[in-house]
Amino acid sequence: MRYYKYKIDRHNYIKISLILFCCLTLFNIFVEGAFAQAGFPEDEIDRYIQLKMEKNNIPGLAVAITRNDQIIFSKGYGKTADQSPISTDTPFAIASLSKSFTALAVMQLVEAGRLDLDRPITQYIPSFKLNDTRGSAITARQLLNHTSGITDTVYPDMTVNPQPDSLEDVVQRLHAVTLHSDPGKEFHYNNTNYQLLAWIVEVVSKEKFPDYLQRHIFKPLEMNSTLDVSNTNQFDYGSLPKGHYLLFGKPIATAEPEWFVEGAAGMVSTVNDMAKWLIVQQNNGKYRHAQLLSPEGISSMHSPTGPSNSYGLGWEIPKTEDGKKQIQHGGILWTYKAEELLLPEQGLGIVILFNSGLNAFVDYYSFISGISGILTNHPPEASLLSITMMEIGMGIIIMITVFLGIRRFLRLKKWEENSKHRAQWQIILYLILNLFPLYVFLALPNILTFIGGGRVLRLEGIFLMMPSIIIWLAIASVQSLVIVILHVTRILRLKRIEKATVQG
Repeated sequence: MRYYKYKIDRHNYIKISLILFCCLTLFNIFVEGAFAQAGFPEDEIDRYIQLKMEKNNIPGLAVAITRNDQIIFSKGYGKTADQSPISTDTPFAIASLSKSFTALAVMQLVEAGRLDLDRPITQYIPSFKLNDTRGSAITARQLLNHTSGITDTVYPDMTVNPQPDSLEDVVQRLHAVTLHSDPGKEFHYNNTNYQLLAWIVEVVSKEKFPDYLQRHIFKPLEMNSTLDVSNTNQFDYGSLPKGHYLLFGKPIATAEPEWFVEGAAGMVSTVNDMAKWLIVQQNNGKYRHAQLLSPEGISSMHSPTGPSNSYGLGWEIPKTEDGKKQIQHGGILWTYKAEELLLPEQGLGIVILFNSGLNAFVDYYSFISGISGILTNHPPEASLLSITMMEIGMGIIIMITVFLGIRRFLRLKKWEENSKHRAQWQIILYLILNLFPLYVFLALPNILTFIGGGRVLRLEGIFLMMPSIIIWLAIASVQSLVIVILHVTRILRLKRIEKATVQG
């Protein structure tokens, strides 16, 4: 009987111990969660984002923050073009953030033994030929790190008209291209590199590129609201709200100009889905039970390679002032913008999707750098300038330009009298200098290509990027041209009068 009693007591002891253990475990989880929640600066991030949106007239955005393998913050701000509140499931075009997905698809094929990064791509796509014998040496690695020698200046993908209708069409159009530099020698960011990579994925996997992404990346990551399109004219504005450009600081909803973006900038996603993508990057290629890529593969994507030493495989790795590693990428369309940032030492990932596009007066990167500063105890400095101030300044400049143009028109007769006492070369030089605004206006695409690292932009995109500046230059150019025409007309009339007087 004592033995039986001892057994009962022992079982009770085990049960009590298990119950206490579970209670303590749950208590620890609760306490840790409570402290984590208390320590997370949600209110500060909220205030920062709302202030930045107000200063920059951003109609809407969504942000997600991850730490290691957890989503610790996800929220939408503002409204869509149809005035619906933005949520964490609102779709956005993510533009060049798509490149890191293309890079992962390539790396998956590498780890499957089906692709060698350092073999010439002609072994995989024999139809790839350039008007340059150096093209036969281009490798997949050089496409990934933008050192293929293909640049916007030799093949301006954004301005090609008509745009390609398939990846195979891109390959065919490259037959007339001569490389800007030897493969592997120089870094030149270029979308065509990633269009070629998408074609390689199709040929090697024998799957259409969107199907490959869906099967091997989106589905394992449970990115159920993410899709890929080949051309921006395929955006379904029934499900994807239109983005905006900023006209004198006012958001104007419009459709994205046509652009073939397969492999380079064709994805549509949400911050909830993109947060899962950030987790894969910080969790050695793993999401829950899905291992998309080996830890070594992820590490190689996040490591600088090539002559620039600041670009990996689908990711930018800039040099920072404090020497800490930072991995990032931006995405640019004319009506949408996106930024993503990884801080490996802190295990942090941040993604922000905007429903407004590239603008000369908006520093989109400051949004994500400010949030990272808050999270790492480096509060962002307040910006003195805002887009409203900038646009007011442009409005004043435009009014002054119009006023000076009217003034010059009213002083034409006085100029005519004064010109009688000037040498002919002085008059010609004056007229040439008066057309300076027109020269700038006509040369603007080339100027932007020069200061933009060789990127070639279409005129429609330039307007959407800086409409107030374009309007000012257009007004100044028309005024200067009209004034010069009137000056020349008056000079010729005076010549005829003088000639008639002499003959008379």
